[in-house]
Amino acid sequence: MYKIVILMFLPFAQLNENDALTVTHLNGKILEFKTIEKCYEHVHNNLDNLRKFADEWYPDTAIARIDCFEKHGESAKV
Repeated sequence: MYKIVILMFLPFAQLNENDALTVTHLNGKILEFKTIEKCYEHVHNNLDNLRKFADEWYPDTAIARIDCFEKHGESAKV
């Protein structure tokens, strides 16, 4: 299974500061994908919404990248 992770550009982040958001749900449903291709398809089709989501957590912060990663264990809670 694959998950979406949004990596933020925080050049002066502290060591204990989180610079990534794991997107775990959409409209109350768990958001995970069986293939990496399906994950990237979702990113492509929902790029504006993913950017808005990141801006809610990190206002006025640049997004370094939005990527798909293989899911290991439980997703990080956002």
